[in-house]
This record gives sequence, C-alpha cells and structure tokens, in this order.
Amino acid sequence: MTALDKILDLTGGEKFYRFGNADGKYWIMPVRSMRTAMNLYQPSGIKGKMLKDLLPLLHWLPPVRKAIHAEHMRCSLKEELHTLLCKVFEVNEIEFSIFEGTPSVHRKITMQLTCGKRILGYCKLSESNDIKELFVKEGEMLKWLERKGVIDIPKTLYCGTLKSGIHIFVQSTAKSASSTIIHKWGKLHKDFLDQLHCNTKQKVLFENSDYYKTLLAFEEHIEWLPDNMEKEPISDAVAKIRQEYCGHEVEFSAYHGDFTPWNMFVEKNRLFVFDFEYAAKSYPPGLDRYHFFTQTAVFEKKWGVDDIMAFMASKEGAWIDKGVYRLYLIEIISRFTMREGGKVTGKAATPFALWSNLLEKLI
Repeated sequence: MTALDKILDLTGGEKFYRFGNADGKYWIMPVRSMRTAMNLYQPSGIKGKMLKDLLPLLHWLPPVRKAIHAEHMRCSLKEELHTLLCKVFEVNEIEFSIFEGTPSVHRKITMQLTCGKRILGYCKLSESNDIKELFVKEGEMLKWLERKGVIDIPKTLYCGTLKSGIHIFVQSTAKSASSTIIHKWGKLHKDFLDQLHCNTKQKVLFENSDYYKTLLAFEEHIEWLPDNMEKEPISDAVAKIRQEYCGHEVEFSAYHGDFTPWNMFVEKNRLFVFDFEYAAKSYPPGLDRYHFFTQTAVFEKKWGVDDIMAFMASKEGAWIDKGVYRLYLIEIISRFTMREGGKVTGKAATPFALWSNLLEKLI
C-alpha cells in the first residue's frame, strides 16, 4: 500500500485529473475549483507555465486531456486525515490538490488545502521516518525564525503521525489566487534575505557552525559522490575552506537552503518564502542568492557551465564573488551527496557534473 492509498479513499468522491511530466512528477487536480487548485503547480518551463494558465479553461476538451495524458479519477480524503485538517483550519469541509513529489530518496506528498477560492495552507506527508525528522526540524526552524523576528514565513500548525503511519506536517500560508511568482531576481528577494541575515546573524567559531558540520559529514562520506566524478579536486576544495576558516570567529546567519522561485510567491507586494526543511542557523551570508541564480539558470534558462561562466564575466554578473560561489558549490554538492545517501544515480547525478565543473573552473 502506497502513501497515497493511505490518505485517499478511491471508492468515490469528487472528480479529479491526474497528470504528469517527463521528469516523473505527478499532480492530482480537482475539476471543481481547478484555477485555485493549480496554484500548487509550480512549473519552471514555458510549456508548464502555459499548462497552468490554460488547463483550468480547456480541461473539458478531450484533445487537451489527451495531450497531457490526464487520467480521470474520483477520490476523497480518508476520514482521519479529513477530520484532522478540518480541525486544524477550523472549517467544516476542505478541498485539496496534490503534488506527488519529486522523485528522490526524500520524496514526499505535498497537498494544497482550500475552501472555495481561499487557500488555507499546505501539508506534507510521507511514510519515511527520515522525512519525519525533516518535518520536525522544519517545525523547530520556523519557530526559531519567528522568535528572531523573521516575517513572511509560514507558521507550523501541526506536526505528527496518523494512525496509518503517515507522518504529516501542516503549515499556514498567505497565498491567494492572485499571488504571483517572480522568476527574476529583484528587490523583494534582496530585502527578504537582508532581513533574514540581520535578524539571525551571530558570531561563532567556524568549527561550531552548521556550515562546518555539513563539510565534516561530507568528508566522512566523500565516496558517496557519483562514480564518474573526480573526488580529489572536491576533497581538496573542502580542505582549503577548512584551512582558511578553522580557528577563526565568523559572522554567519540563517540559510534557507532552497531559495528558488518555486518555494516563494508575492502577495500584496511582499515576498512570502516557504519550504525551510533544509534550512540551517549558521551559514555564510549570501549563499541563498547563489542558489537562486544557479537553479534558475539551469532549470529555467537551460544554461550550462559555459553560459554561467560567460554571465559571470559580463557586467550583469559583476555581483558574483568567486570565493562565495565556491562556498555555495561545496555546500550544494555536500548536502545533496548526504541527502541521497550514496545512491546518486540516474537523473539525480546530472546536476553534480555541472556543480563540479563549475567548481573546477572557479578554482
């Protein structure tokens, strides 16, 4: 029995469409209130963005459903989950749409919860005990950030385990049907990261920072890198960072860890940021901007290493500091290596080649 089987009753209920993409990602969208439901769908490509805009208008046409291989289904939430969510959001009935998760060892279900046109919040669900630990960590991180005065982030509404063994994390949102996604870096992104840094900055010995702990764990498992990657240059780069910073006091601050357009939205000219499951309290400031730049360059602009290097050499890329970019690349290689637990294969290995090639050119 899959996690979906444990949360959905497939014997009846509202009418839904299930469709996927070439990356193995799948969504379950209700026919009713589809425009609101499609706020869960966060495409990075042009075709996906067109689908988001047009499907609510044209889903009734058979050729449209055939083009996206949409399957009809009827379902409802199982009673335990439905009762819990209604209690959390203080409503009598609740509607939902589902993203089945990005294929990886940390795959989880994300559910958008609505009441009519109003988006109430989101919940993440998984059977994995490892992901349960991520849920607990994210909940603690959000509470810590709130105490530090960081605004425009979710509040943890519930974190626990259902009788079926499904772990669940529920959070609030400020999102509405009129919220927008900004894919180009701008003032709102800078302002959010500035307040994140100012509210959480702390002076610590480098060896006591979360960034150092990430590097240390990676060094102990560097053999987990993909087989086709040269490990020595990366190991040398980590050693150089340790040599440069060890024994020194540093001013580090909170790091979101996945600061990308698909983990944020703009509502009433304010940037609301979510998905803090990979966040940490003491990282070099500024790394989130390098993540935003790299992820949008690769996944939205389809840039390769040469394109990124050309941008860095241009006037527009003058903001990039090669030393800070190296810190970011080592971080992302380290974190994803540890996340995959020595099973970096297939599509999961693709970005590693780009990260390592970029690192080599910067060194």
